[in-house]
Amino acid sequence: MTVAARPALVDHRLTKRFDLALAALTLALVGLGLVALRSIEVEGVPTYFRKQIAWALIGGLGMLAGAWLGHERLQRRLAHLYVLNIALLTAVLIAGHETKGSLRWFAVGSFRMQPSEFAKLFVILTLAALFHKYRERVDKPGTVLLSLAHIAVPMVLILRQPDLGTSLSLVAIWFGMAFIAGVPLRYLGAVLVCGALLFGLAARTGMIREYQLKRLWVCFNPGADPRGAGYQVNQARIAIGSGRVFGKGMGHGTQSQGEFIPERQTDFVFTVLAEEGGFLLTTATVALFGALVPRGWHIVGGTSDGIGRLVGAGVLSMVSFHGLVNMAMNMGLGPVTGVPLPLISYGGSSMLVTLTGIGLILGVGIRRDPLVF
Repeated sequence: MTVAARPALVDHRLTKRFDLALAALTLALVGLGLVALRSIEVEGVPTYFRKQIAWALIGGLGMLAGAWLGHERLQRRLAHLYVLNIALLTAVLIAGHETKGSLRWFAVGSFRMQPSEFAKLFVILTLAALFHKYRERVDKPGTVLLSLAHIAVPMVLILRQPDLGTSLSLVAIWFGMAFIAGVPLRYLGAVLVCGALLFGLAARTGMIREYQLKRLWVCFNPGADPRGAGYQVNQARIAIGSGRVFGKGMGHGTQSQGEFIPERQTDFVFTVLAEEGGFLLTTATVALFGALVPRGWHIVGGTSDGIGRLVGAGVLSMVSFHGLVNMAMNMGLGPVTGVPLPLISYGGSSMLVTLTGIGLILGVGIRRDPLVF
C-alpha cells in the first residue's frame, strides 16, 4: 500500500525565480539603518536599535508573505481593504495618540501603529485594481476623475492628522501608477496644475498649517528663521558638511551625538550617516537606492500580469518619492515634510509596509510567466 505524497507548500519552480538581487539590496539598506540607529543610542540603551531589529524581522516575514502569497489573494478583498483603510484613518482622528500636535498613531504601552503608513499599501492595491478594471477606458476623463476620487478620501483624512508628507506620497503613488496604466500625459499635466491650485486653496483655508508653510518657505530661504522653522535644515547641513569624505566615525558625530539634530532617528537619519560615515557612506546609500529602484522596475516591466505591474509601480513610486524627498530635505534642497527614508529611518509601520511592498514585487517576479505542467 503506497502513501500519496503531500503537495509541496511552495512549488520549487517558483523559488528559482526569486530575485536575490532585489532582496539583497533591500537587506543592505535595512542594515545601514540599523548601523545608524545603533550609533546614536545614548548611554548604551539601544531602544531604537532593538525595536528596529524586531520590526525588521516582522517586516521580513511580511516580505516573504508578499512574495509567496502574491497580490492575487489580496485582490479578492479589495472592498474590505478600502473600508478598513478609511475606518483606521477615521478612528485615529477620534481615538489616536497625540504627539506634538499630531494625531497619527494608535498607542498601547510602548507599541505604536501608524494607519497612514498602511494607507499607502491599501491605496496601491485598490488603485491597481481600479486602473486594471477600466484599462480600456483609461484615456477617458471619467476614469481619471474616478481614480482621483479613490485617493481623495484617504488624503483628506491624512491631512487632518495633519500629515502633509504622507498625503503627498499618495499623490506620487497616483502619478506613478497612472503613467504605467496609460493615462495620457495631457491629463497628468492637468492634474498637476489643478493640484497646485488646490494646494494654494488649502493653504488659504487653513487645511495646511502655518508651520508647514514656513517649512516650505525656509527651503528657499534657509536663513529666514534659523531658530524656528529653519533650525532643522541648518543643523542638518552643518552636520553633513562636517562629515567630509570619510566621516567622523560611527558614534562620534558632534551634531548627531550632541542631539543638535531633531528627529535624528527618523526624518534626519540620513544626516547621521553623512556626518559619521562621510561622503563615502552617503554615496553608498544613494547607490543602493539607485540600484534597488531600477531592479524593481526590471521585474515589473518583465511581467505579463497587468495588476501586478501596477502594484509594483505603486510600491516603486512610493519608495522613490520617499527616498528623494527625505534626502533632499536633509540637504536643504526640499522642505521638511516628515517623510521617512525607506528601510533606514526608525519606524515599525513604515518598515513593515515597505518590506511587504517589496515582497509583492518579488511575488510579481516569481509569477511573471505561467508555469507549464
